Amino acid sequence: MLYYLRNIKSTVQQTADAIAAALKIEVEIADADLVRVAGTGKYKSQCGCPMDDGFVYRHVLKTGEPVIIDNPGFNELCHPCPCKGNCMEYAEVAIPIRSDDEIIGVIGLVSFDEEQTKRLMDNKQSLLLFLEKMADLLVGKASEIQQNHDRDILTSQLVTVLNLLHDGILLVNDQQQITHYNTLAAKLLDIDEQEEQALYHLLENKKLWQAVERGETFSGNIQGKRVATQLYCDVVPIKKDGVIEGAVITLRDIQQIKKLVKAATVNEIETHFSQIVGNSRKMKELKAMALHVAPSKATLLIQGESGTGKELLARAIHQSSKRKGHAFIAINCGAIPENLLESELFGYEEGSFTGAKRGGKIGKFELAHNGTLFLDEIGDMPLHLQVKILRVLQERRVERIGSSRSIPVDVRVIAATHRDLDNMVKTGEFREDLYYRLNVIPLTIPPLRERLEDVPILTQFYLDYYSVVTDRSVSGITPEAIEILSHYTWPGNVRELGNVIEYCVTMVAGGMITADTMPKRIRTENKAEIKDLSLNLKALERETIMRALTLVNIDGHKEDAAKLLGISRASLYRKIKEYEIEENKTFT
Repeated sequence: MLYYLRNIKSTVQQTADAIAAALKIEVEIADADLVRVAGTGKYKSQCGCPMDDGFVYRHVLKTGEPVIIDNPGFNELCHPCPCKGNCMEYAEVAIPIRSDDEIIGVIGLVSFDEEQTKRLMDNKQSLLLFLEKMADLLVGKASEIQQNHDRDILTSQLVTVLNLLHDGILLVNDQQQITHYNTLAAKLLDIDEQEEQALYHLLENKKLWQAVERGETFSGNIQGKRVATQLYCDVVPIKKDGVIEGAVITLRDIQQIKKLVKAATVNEIETHFSQIVGNSRKMKELKAMALHVAPSKATLLIQGESGTGKELLARAIHQSSKRKGHAFIAINCGAIPENLLESELFGYEEGSFTGAKRGGKIGKFELAHNGTLFLDEIGDMPLHLQVKILRVLQERRVERIGSSRSIPVDVRVIAATHRDLDNMVKTGEFREDLYYRLNVIPLTIPPLRERLEDVPILTQFYLDYYSVVTDRSVSGITPEAIEILSHYTWPGNVRELGNVIEYCVTMVAGGMITADTMPKRIRTENKAEIKDLSLNLKALERETIMRALTLVNIDGHKEDAAKLLGISRASLYRKIKEYEIEENKTFT
């Protein structure tokens, strides 16, 4: 690193004056650019000017060796000088100012009479040693100034970095006095920069400082004293030779952490009712009902078989509610092991159980604050957790595992299940009180087999979608293929239909989807069903008539049975005779 003599001009001048006073001889000191930094006598007025005639000094800077000249104007180093042979100087001594491997300047002694020259020549070695000591002093001072300058720059850089951090930073000494803090810490703790600050004036410090005194780290929630904000702190003790000298404390606003976690974990897929495909009467009624209740705060229960789109409907309801600007958090109660589900829902405090993360964990209820929590497959939730869910719904407060403090939450719960909760209540598998608390507004999504008229429009939707996703467009789908899809029973519902279309798009890639393109199970079931229908049509009709007659058996009116069947009384009599249905005497 190059240390500049010009940065310590006053010190260099003081050194030149001291040398001149001690040796009674003129002194000049130049830097590495041959600019005179200091001088005595006639040279003093020339400080700051380049030394155009500094041929001797240039040689010293180049070689790094001291030079003694007792015949100025005639020495070979003087040849380039325009004053050679007519030099006013009697003698000259020049030594380099060396910093490690760099030459940063030259100290020159110049005599202008016989007496000064004699002193120079008689004491050459001691003078050189003296000048070397003076050079070392200058190097030391230049080095100190440069280091201070570098330290100031580093400090400025570190302060800038600290102020750019999204965490508040406190540096604390062993007496709990704040020695430094960044801008965010000042904001979070309401620090007055005009006052000296003690840690216990700003934070509830007992727990964290006990950890510091033990030489341990600390992480957890801390309450501010000047502000009502709950803060999350990480504290690391500063040790030197085993002695605690203070600590570094990082601070984060709990609410900000929640926002960051939400941003990192929440699926921000916006779903609108227009994206729920289906024009059948049942789907139109369902969407109208869902749209009507979406703006309310009511808890909803969505029932439907697997693959019918329960989460899709829940997202559409959230997006049409006043909570759409907040989180939609989904959790599948049947997919998470029972021992983990509670901590996922309610969170936990640090150290509440073996394996708990440092600092604890925020639960899904807290993450969904002001938003919507979707509890999918709630029918698979254990009974002991059902009690806790009920308490949250009633009290609007949640308590983390290992904590005695309850946290207020404003969450709309939408539950969903493919199971028969009504029957589960009767068998004791599901709490009756929770069932009625959830089932405020029930919404039932019909299985695809009950709305087969929606299959063509759903098929086109998935064709368009998977053509983009797989980058494999198709030229179309044959009427025969649509017919097969429209007669399949779809045990996997809309999800299964989507999978079938993805398979077809992948297989034909640019061609036409035909009956032969379909997965084998789709084609096989369809053919079997058609064959069965053609062979047993009369049996089905006979069975239907018998069921209608059974339904009206109490009153015994065949006219009512005819109405159920949508045929006339005469037609019913004819069918009874045709299919040889044994008439119960109670029929009239």
